[in-house]
Amino acid sequence: MRAGAGGVKALAPSDELLAEFMARKRALVRAGTASDAAHSAAHQAMGYRDRYLAEVRARPDALAALRQLIAEALSGDVYVMCMCAYRTPGRACHTYALLDLARELDPQLRELPEPAPRPTR
Repeated sequence: MRAGAGGVKALAPSDELLAEFMARKRALVRAGTASDAAHSAAHQAMGYRDRYLAEVRARPDALAALRQLIAEALSGDVYVMCMCAYRTPGRACHTYALLDLARELDPQLRELPEPAPRPTR
């Protein structure tokens, strides 16, 4: 959501929240924790999900952007992607939190199964 022309920047986590998460994850990796496990542990330890959702709820531009995505999803498929690992353990990614919030705002919204990544050549 932060990078690229297609990103919805209003839905990106704040620089502060992301920096704290990255610092915690790096510290765990330096201490010998595998990257995926460090990602999940840092996410859980800092209450990332709740803090990210509080940020979104507090920003009118973020809620407007999410409502726009919901409206688009009601008439076609919308893909929400992130740079986190595929199927992040424990749904430790802000995109999963965002999907949960979208379904809270519109319970008719369906989350389709994630497609498997294509093998690299």
